[in-house]
Amino acid sequence: MSRWLRWLFGAALVGAVVVVAAHFSEGREFVELASQARPLWLVMAVVLQVATYAAQAEVWRAVGRVAGTPLPFGPSLELSLAKLFIDQALPTAGISSSVLVASALERRHLERPAAMAVVALNLVSYHVAYVVCLAVALALSSGRVRDNWLVLTAALLFTLFAIGLTAAILGLAGRRTPRAIARFERWSPVRGAAQFLEDADQQLTRSRHLIVETSAWQAIIVVLDVATMMALVRSLGAHVAVSGVFVSFMISSLFRTMGFLPGGLGTFEAASVVTLRLAGASTPVALATTLLFRGLSFWIPMLPGLWASKRQTSGIGLKAAGRKTKTA
Repeated sequence: MSRWLRWLFGAALVGAVVVVAAHFSEGREFVELASQARPLWLVMAVVLQVATYAAQAEVWRAVGRVAGTPLPFGPSLELSLAKLFIDQALPTAGISSSVLVASALERRHLERPAAMAVVALNLVSYHVAYVVCLAVALALSSGRVRDNWLVLTAALLFTLFAIGLTAAILGLAGRRTPRAIARFERWSPVRGAAQFLEDADQQLTRSRHLIVETSAWQAIIVVLDVATMMALVRSLGAHVAVSGVFVSFMISSLFRTMGFLPGGLGTFEAASVVTLRLAGASTPVALATTLLFRGLSFWIPMLPGLWASKRQTSGIGLKAAGRKTKTA
């Protein structure tokens, strides 16, 4: 029930953002912009979004190569789709999707310590890349954004959380859970995280080469998302500086990450419209760009993500790949 309530509340927030933005702009202009979007730029936006899943797949594959068990690209791409769906449909701080990823990689004959290291490195690399990109975005932002106490507070809290989480993963990987943490293992998120860390391969998790490589792939995902928004802005016949779109995306993603709603429903949309306006976009362009981006990055991938998650949970996808590898 709580999950459904969060989804309904998030959908209501999205609706409120649309209504308020439409109120402060010409509703007819917004409809015309969305209906007259240039197809070539829209196709480019779709291609860029597909590329984000390929980049995520390379995070799994990078660890697999070092562990001596190369992972095929196709199943890894499918696993990225499945992870996205689980993260958005079941917001559990990434625990549910981590279980899915680890189980799927084990079925692909990756040893359990290496599979757990993949999960740990995915979390570490995501937070490293995100903090770096957020710092660049704040440096590029105008004084109006930098002086906003809400943005600065959220950025500071997220940075402290990211540093603490990264230090904990790197420090506890491959070690027995300390007593101070074991006391809280009655809570499933803590218990699940502790189990992952205990079983993770310490050498792989702390490999500087892997941390740098996987963080680079995570940063590429951010760049591809920003490029998607730029393509959508151009599809609407508008022109906004790349730096402005980058700052807008990072701040919107910050509020999405800090929120408790599935996929940051409502919070991402509101922040994106406001920051794109500050970057120079008109309200109709900001609203249309935001809704198109969320359609490509959140809503449309849900259906293939559901299909991929069912395949991964049933073991069909990676088992089939394993049989092909043995046959070859």
